[in-house]
Amino acid sequence: MKRKILPLFVLFWVLGHIQFMAQPPKGQFSPQDFVKHLESFIVREACLTPAEATAFFPIFHELHDKQRGINWQIRELKKRNLPAHSTDKDYYNLIKEINKLKIESAELEDVYYKKMCKAVPARKVHEAMQAEDRFHRRMLRKFSNRPDRSKQK
Repeated sequence: MKRKILPLFVLFWVLGHIQFMAQPPKGQFSPQDFVKHLESFIVREACLTPAEATAFFPIFHELHDKQRGINWQIRELKKRNLPAHSTDKDYYNLIKEINKLKIESAELEDVYYKKMCKAVPARKVHEAMQAEDRFHRRMLRKFSNRPDRSKQK
């Protein structure tokens, strides 16, 4: 009897762990999944056709990749600790650098939104922008464990 119980116990224990290991860990962020969910949300909310999505998303991702680089530079400048003997002029120059990068980001947006409007109708670009904002708000609510008010209405 003991010879039969031990192998069965081991078998069930192994099967239980295999099933547990097959599931992705909760709370683990996957950039690929995030982008996939973002794209599907924008396609659904902005009513993009497959052809429009194919034209829109390469431009969209290129813009965000370039903005990510600019935002990284801004973050590094904000984290910079100036020496204790720094003057107000040093701090002012730091602020000017940060603002210059923000202006560069806004100009980049302008260029890329014009490209997007050539690829798909401007109405759909606007709807995609709104959808992106809604998606980010929902994801922030999800990550902060706050209820989604849009489902309560």
